[in-house]
Amino acid sequence: MNIGKVIRKVVSTVKNKAFENRPLLLVQPLGINLEPKGSEVLCIDFIGVDLGEIILIMKEGSSVQQMLENKEAPADAAVVGVIDEIHVEGKNVFMKYPKN
Repeated sequence: MNIGKVIRKVVSTVKNKAFENRPLLLVQPLGINLEPKGSEVLCIDFIGVDLGEIILIMKEGSSVQQMLENKEAPADAAVVGVIDEIHVEGKNVFMKYPKN
């Protein structure tokens, strides 16, 4: 599992049937302190996230294929969670809903 930030929604007029009715997103992987880490990843959105959200990415092709119920699907990354808070060594690194 990796942390990432949704940076773009991908629009495709023609796509593999395995992806029908599933949004595709471009996600920037992040390090634990939310710094960009590596190249963007094309992800299938299973939960309905918005641009700019910090999310959890599963980058295991066979697991994504199981979620799609299609072991022939050309997929290897999926959005599987939205992150609300990140704490590292007792320090709050990220908080989606800051407390007043």
